[in-house]
Amino acid sequence: MNRIILITLIIFLIWKYWEIQNKKPMTIKLNISERLFSLTMLNAYKGSLDKLSVILEDIKKFPITEEEWKTAEKKEVKTSDGGMNWTWNDEKGGIKDIEVNKITVDYLTEEIKKKDDAGEFTLADRNVITLKDKLK
Repeated sequence: MNRIILITLIIFLIWKYWEIQNKKPMTIKLNISERLFSLTMLNAYKGSLDKLSVILEDIKKFPITEEEWKTAEKKEVKTSDGGMNWTWNDEKGGIKDIEVNKITVDYLTEEIKKKDDAGEFTLADRNVITLKDKLK
């Protein structure tokens, strides 16, 4: 009987330790391009509800304000097919400190790895290189 109680206690402590480590906040410094890419990835999240609730809280910290777009000199350029391309200056847009949970960092890291392994990145995704390094 004592052995069962001890094993149960150990499992409970391991679970609590894991829970604390996965909800531990981390501050990352991102430019506008890195935040925009992160938003795209986070908006595409599909998974468990416990992780979804954490990501929903963190995703609120990534959007770019009108003031940030103005500072970054965002321009909208019409394409020949009637679409719209945006351009901006990341250096002028600056860096924003964003505090996110480890669950969100792990999700972004996993998704970047999946896309990298599948060879889905192009020259337009060069901001992912710096984002990947910042998530370590």
